[in-house]
Amino acid sequence: MADDLPVAVLVHSMPGRARLRIAGRRGDAVFFAAIATGLSALPGVYHVDVRPLTGSIVIAHGPPVARVGAAAEKAGLFTLTEAPEEAADWPELPIDPRLAMTLGLGLVAVWQLLRGQIFPPAVTAAWYAAHLAGWSAFDDAHDDGE
Repeated sequence: MADDLPVAVLVHSMPGRARLRIAGRRGDAVFFAAIATGLSALPGVYHVDVRPLTGSIVIAHGPPVARVGAAAEKAGLFTLTEAPEEAADWPELPIDPRLAMTLGLGLVAVWQLLRGQIFPPAVTAAWYAAHLAGWSAFDDAHDDGE
């Protein structure tokens, strides 16, 4: 029977709350109403919010989500699986982001000075640029123990 059940993917969980997605039944309001009724009847499930349009189910629960998933499978609602891990592949940047921010804030400070906006825009931008560049006199005095 478990082979015939729809697969619910655990998208996000934290203690007491889980978000599941059943993509294969997206848009099926009758199915999700039955899921909400069935999950609400399970022990330890406090609240169920279903969104048929997106295929999403949010469950407020007491016991661990794995136990709720096992009870849902036993009740014939769905089979719970975890979402596959996605590797965070960040691209190498040709410039240091801190240097880019320092240069950008420095340019903003010069632009504000040219516009005559000295206080506070130009001074604030220059302050942040200097702080990012490590030119803060306060930090140097603080590091020396003064």
